[in-house]
Amino acid sequence: MLGTPAHAAVSATVGALGGHGASGLVNAVLRRLAREGEPPFDPGSEPPHRFLSHPEPLAARWTLRYGAESARRLMEWNNAPPPLGGCLGTAGEGLEPGLWVPGYRYLPRNGTPPAVVTGGEGYLQDEGTVVAARAAAELAQGGSVLEVGAAPGGKTLHLDPRARMVISLDESPARMERWRENAARLSLRRSLPVVASGDRLPFSTGFDLVFVDAPCTNTGVYRRKPDARWRWSEDLLSSCRELQGRLLEAAAGAVSPGGVLFYSTCSLEPEENRLRVGWFEERFPGFVRIRPPAPDRLVSDDLIDIFPPDHRIDGIFAAAWRRGS
Repeated sequence: MLGTPAHAAVSATVGALGGHGASGLVNAVLRRLAREGEPPFDPGSEPPHRFLSHPEPLAARWTLRYGAESARRLMEWNNAPPPLGGCLGTAGEGLEPGLWVPGYRYLPRNGTPPAVVTGGEGYLQDEGTVVAARAAAELAQGGSVLEVGAAPGGKTLHLDPRARMVISLDESPARMERWRENAARLSLRRSLPVVASGDRLPFSTGFDLVFVDAPCTNTGVYRRKPDARWRWSEDLLSSCRELQGRLLEAAAGAVSPGGVLFYSTCSLEPEENRLRVGWFEERFPGFVRIRPPAPDRLVSDDLIDIFPPDHRIDGIFAAAWRRGS
């Protein structure tokens, strides 16, 4: 794809291993590939997870849930190059529009850094992320917002203009430094960064909107994070579920009476999404589910629930509840 000479590609790849014990094997395999080309391969002779490069347990899980054809479509989607796009303002005029969000624009992939971003006029993010962030921003209704999992600032971009005040919280100092850089570049005036843990909130005052962008298994964004699929495990799912539960419990206590709790993941897994919603509603009956403001085709059972091969954007899930007065 890049036109790199074979010897340079082999050298760079082996060098990237940094002396790992597999360096010799990698060097031998790549040099043979460069010399002889790829061997003949019949995809029909292999299980789909193997030639589509996905962990077998995860492929089996998706096949059981979606059926063989939809699971295969999802794995093919994850292997496709993702487009570049974002909310670019006037700088995006004339570019290809997005599928779901007014003002979203796609950038050409031509190897040149997009001037709309390097020049400070835009922020690159998938349209699925924008759908959830804009839904939360609309629910803010000019009130006070607590944003949990704020870095590096892509959601703050949408919350800041619609809120009276945004407390943007993340536990990673390094990621919050990126948040500060983006906030300065994008002229976010109403948002204040805080480094703290989302399951031990340092606030006693209630907020009109608490937005929890929960850590998750990332199964909805494997197209953009191709290495993340190899970190999949039931243990990872279990640890994410436990953390999500703690974040929701802490967030529920930070919502003012009449305020809104907004929960979002970039996962496709029911344990992190619909089952987590059911868990929360059983535990906190004072919160009533409300429909997030989003395109009808992306919402079912008053939940944003995006399946990438069908909706052509990242797999984002979101739920919103209003707290009783």
